[in-house]
Amino acid sequence: MLDKIKRLNHRHLIPDVLLIAASFYVSLWLRVGLEPDFAGHLKVLNKYIILFVVLRAAVFLATGVYDIIWRYISLHDALKIVRAILLSSLIIIAATYIVDIGRLPRSMFFIDVSVSVLFLAGVRFSRRLLREYQIGKQVKENAKRTLIVGAGVSGRNLATRLSTDNDTGLRLMGFIDDDPQKVGRMIAGNRVWGNRAQLADYIREFSVNEVIVAMSRPPAEALRNIMQVCRNFKIQPRLVRGVAEQTLGKSIETFQNVELGDLLNRPPKTIDNKSIRELVSGKTVLVTGAGGSIGSELARQILAFKPMRLLLLDHSEYNLYTIDQELRGNQTENSNVLPLLVDVKDKRSLATVFKKYRPEIVFHAAAYKHVHLVEANPATSILNNILGTRNLLDLSVEQEVSNFVLISTDKAVNPVGVMGATKRVCELMVAQVGRELNKHYCSVRFGNVLGSSGSLIPLLTQQIKDGRPITITHPDMSRYFMLISEAVALVLKAATITGPGNIAILDMGEPVRIVDLAKSLYALIGDADREAPLVFTGQRPGEKLFEELYLCGNEIKTEHDHILLIPHGDTANFLGDEFHSRVGMIVQLAGEGKAATCVDLVHRLVKSDGVATFIEPERPASLSAGFVTEAGLNE
Repeated sequence: MLDKIKRLNHRHLIPDVLLIAASFYVSLWLRVGLEPDFAGHLKVLNKYIILFVVLRAAVFLATGVYDIIWRYISLHDALKIVRAILLSSLIIIAATYIVDIGRLPRSMFFIDVSVSVLFLAGVRFSRRLLREYQIGKQVKENAKRTLIVGAGVSGRNLATRLSTDNDTGLRLMGFIDDDPQKVGRMIAGNRVWGNRAQLADYIREFSVNEVIVAMSRPPAEALRNIMQVCRNFKIQPRLVRGVAEQTLGKSIETFQNVELGDLLNRPPKTIDNKSIRELVSGKTVLVTGAGGSIGSELARQILAFKPMRLLLLDHSEYNLYTIDQELRGNQTENSNVLPLLVDVKDKRSLATVFKKYRPEIVFHAAAYKHVHLVEANPATSILNNILGTRNLLDLSVEQEVSNFVLISTDKAVNPVGVMGATKRVCELMVAQVGRELNKHYCSVRFGNVLGSSGSLIPLLTQQIKDGRPITITHPDMSRYFMLISEAVALVLKAATITGPGNIAILDMGEPVRIVDLAKSLYALIGDADREAPLVFTGQRPGEKLFEELYLCGNEIKTEHDHILLIPHGDTANFLGDEFHSRVGMIVQLAGEGKAATCVDLVHRLVKSDGVATFIEPERPASLSAGFVTEAGLNE
């Protein structure tokens, strides 16, 4: 209470005292003003007016009414004032039974409730309206003329902010919304002019130079359409990003530039965290390739489920240092996160890790992934991808690891390059061990992720910023895309529902043409006065025009709508000793540097009728040439 008294603003208290007193006099006049003995009632009120004012002001102070800043008053604040008036009236009425008030009618106190609300809330709202009017006059001439796309909750909150915040430098001209029920209506004092198809017309009519998209999850197609319209007027639209801060108890919306991920936005996927927590909590979990894009995100999300110990394994010192610092910070002792600088090709060092820490779950994300680099260095890549996976599988079996999850790729389907072929061999190895031991050893297959290290997006971004032409291998190339966080969340969920030897396939949505992706990226950060300067360089070795996620058409639906399963890793029978001997021969030849021979054997292995049957899938109907992206975009 003492703190509230110290914070009390006399510029608020003095007007309130006058208004409270005036309210009692007005209420008395409304009650007995026409009666002959009005003067006698007035004398009684004069006697007790100080008591009534003090009681009400004390209640206002105790209930936090004086914490309200007048120029920011809201409906919530008005309700607080009403409650304080009601409470103080009850206390005053109770006091009249203790103090003899003579002929003063108690019914006047009920009239006083309405009068006080009118006076005390009214003067505060008048102060806010006056300020908003003054701000409107100040910003009218120099402010950016703004349209808000989306007249929902976010749009209304943003409109309210723009009307009260002079610092935004924006003058709201109205709303655009596709809901026909809202068109023509007024929201937060601003009109909803029309729908998205009319956006260009209203930008032109009102000379708009700022467009803000105030939709919680705008569809990617709608956002691309808005971007294209705005680009014609050299406007960079911005997105409402939700609550940025909490000030004075009110949520404040912020708006930022549209990002590439927004243009490829997919509906959010609900993940059952309970099953993941049961899988991970209290266990020792090993993540290989923990410094990479997928591995590091796996580490972040796994740590949130409180494993007993999280082993971060990577052969890149810098990458391992980065994720270790992020997850551990300065905790050098008693941490459940352990960095392990080990190469998966080094079985002896791996064995030391397995014997010392005895992991119960392994997520194997370590791999050479960049198509053109793998194609140029096939022997090294075969050793890293195939030998590394075999080493991990051998030790997992030896140490009785309960769950093994291989991070695979859509390039493993009907592979044309070394990278895809090596990952398909890895899938087959995992399927074989899982079926032989009847353990949850599985693979999770998905396409490209946005923002992965060394991927296409950073390359195109740098080309645009440098003013260079945007290089794309083929005009018809396309790829599936996911956000890294989305892909990893589905990987963790898939690990809880896959059976021994299965391949889980993540629903990647619709494929995106790389040309369209490059144009969208150029619209975000390029020169608004020119079209995206595209240069087609031709397909490189190991590339396909489109990638495929499905292999045989016998995929099984699971409890999660966005995860399908291929039973037994798509092998009709157990692969047997012949498969293992072939893998051993490939690894031996790769170790001897006989690249051409081992590459030929890898391709023959994954396409042999005795090992796996491949069915050429139908080309997606929505694409003219199928689906994939420029090399180096897979992870």
